[in-house]
Amino acid sequence: MQQRNLAMVRRGPASSWRWLAVLGAVFLVLAFTPAQSLAQSCTTCARYAGVELNLRQQPSLDGVVLRFIPRGAAVELTAGDEQNGYVPVLYDSVPGWAVALGLVATQAEVDEFVLPVGSTASPAASDDARVTLSALVLRGGPAGDAEPMLTMPEGSTVTLTREGAENGYVTVAYGGTIGWAYADLLGEAAGGA
Repeated sequence: MQQRNLAMVRRGPASSWRWLAVLGAVFLVLAFTPAQSLAQSCTTCARYAGVELNLRQQPSLDGVVLRFIPRGAAVELTAGDEQNGYVPVLYDSVPGWAVALGLVATQAEVDEFVLPVGSTASPAASDDARVTLSALVLRGGPAGDAEPMLTMPEGSTVTLTREGAENGYVTVAYGGTIGWAYADLLGEAAGGA
């Protein structure tokens, strides 16, 4: 204890003033630096809907649909990580979640996005034609745990049968088989409205 007090006496008041000056300078820098520059900023926050998308309240197919995001519409990525294939976005001043596979980085990519590599969609596709955005399971019912019937490869063309829409799933026909497909992973085919 005495050695510590002696060390403080040897340093003297000039040393203490230097420490206070350094702490004061750090405080001033932090106080007058805008909070935005301290936080991680997004330099490429803008994304565009490559296909029509649902803006969901939660990052799951069970999430309530808050808005419909039309193909080509701009959205802003917000803070947060991808969850369940969804990313947090802001669209029409409403925060929510959109399927990450349905977003592209530039407006120019929207037209190129319509037909993924290997797509079998034809340019004369009907209003009911859709393209799978990734490999997608055709199921026997409108739920993620419903019996899988077959897997449709990415870029496959399916036809909406309009027989049902429930729990984020819609009825589609693919290769002569009718079943339920997850709607958020279906995009417009070329020539579709």
